[in-house]
Amino acid sequence: MMLAKVKEFVYRYSSPQFVRFVFTAILNTAFGLFVNYLFLFIFEHLFKLNHAYVVSNLLATIVSILFNFKTYGILVFKNKNNKLLFRFLMVTSFTYLLNIGGIALLEYLGSSNNYLNITLMAIPVGLLNYVLNKHFVYTDRAKRWHWFCLVCVLLVELVIVLLLKH
Repeated sequence: MMLAKVKEFVYRYSSPQFVRFVFTAILNTAFGLFVNYLFLFIFEHLFKLNHAYVVSNLLATIVSILFNFKTYGILVFKNKNNKLLFRFLMVTSFTYLLNIGGIALLEYLGSSNNYLNITLMAIPVGLLNYVLNKHFVYTDRAKRWHWFCLVCVLLVELVIVLLLKH
């Protein structure tokens, strides 16, 4: 019984789709981090903004959305359907707020290195992106209640992020 569960776990996370996800995630993460670091540097050093990570993360997310949508869609899920962009935007909005909340939490816990905080959040947020894209974006099985739940969680996260800021 236990051996069967281990085999299933290994098979699931060694599937060609998951392997493609890992390599695509590395590409997307490198691209997103580069853009994020660039914006963070600009807003911290040139504009001297407090909480510059909020603006840098937002702009990096916007720049990366179309790049990620195409790379995940084509390379990982073998899907070129541009009509899925709205679902992708919902998932990206959700993970953006989770990312910002995590960075704010790390800052609240005493980590003042925003470059490190952004990097630490990249891995769990990236894995969550795979799960949500697989089950909410690039699937025909996404039911309306899934979207309702995702929107509710998104709104709750927004409130939490706003409360962390005050």
